[in-house]
Amino acid sequence: MELYQLRSFVAVAEEGTLAKAAARLFSSQPSISAHIKALEDELGIALFDRSSRGMQITLDGESLLERAYAILKEAKALGDLARNLQSSPSGKLVIGVNSGPDDVPLDSIAESLHRSHPKLQLEFLHSSSGYILKGVLAGEIDVGLHEGEVDSPKILSARFKDNTIRVVASPKFKHAFEGGDWKSLQSLPWVFKTPECSYYQLMERIVKAHELQIERRFIIDEDTTCLRFVRNGAALSIMDEAIVKKELDDGSIIAWDGFSCTLPHSLICLGSRYHERPVQAFYQSAAKFLRLENNK
Repeated sequence: MELYQLRSFVAVAEEGTLAKAAARLFSSQPSISAHIKALEDELGIALFDRSSRGMQITLDGESLLERAYAILKEAKALGDLARNLQSSPSGKLVIGVNSGPDDVPLDSIAESLHRSHPKLQLEFLHSSSGYILKGVLAGEIDVGLHEGEVDSPKILSARFKDNTIRVVASPKFKHAFEGGDWKSLQSLPWVFKTPECSYYQLMERIVKAHELQIERRFIIDEDTTCLRFVRNGAALSIMDEAIVKKELDDGSIIAWDGFSCTLPHSLICLGSRYHERPVQAFYQSAAKFLRLENNK
């Protein structure tokens, strides 16, 4: 039994004549007739009653027609999947990540991408925004998560949220926070992120704007360790409010009312690579879970 025989069977059943079925299938009447005869011989039953008025499907034929529909539908689905696999992006896509699992649903994005493009392998590299930007510019990272503004004309960025940044500390600094200003806080110990981090660059702008002399007692490039230093009273720092929400809610750390700002969180890639199929595939999957703004 061949698929073309089933297609001829379905066409004749729906059209009612060999001539119409042949026209629909871009074939000839003798070919369609031969397909039906061969199928009837193989199945051992008559599929149609033949008359001068055309081809009338038999009761046995009616019983088999739905099954023929199902087989042809499955065959089409198989062919579609094969074509998708042939045209699907393959190889490895390197994703630069600067946030924790609670900020961006990378697992959901990866699962969605695997379903649509199973031949594409994802490698996630965790680093700070500055290093991710450098990696994207160097072609070592295909798509990156980046916090802060991007001033390179080579980069396309798609913002998906704004992160609220706060000055945070242990409750033991409560009196320093009450009525304090940047000048009064500059003499306290601070945790700074590494120079490649957008938070470090933000602090540099604050220091310059307020002409501060802040003691950079600790340099830490990882949020969990930074939070531990803050919570234990070792130093102050600036952190994403969402990351420390639990600690703010339970009172284990406090936030200074004198400062709050936002930094954009975006997907970035080289503009020259945005239309590459693996990059496009990642953006399409990410758009199912992130509210991506227009690329710029």
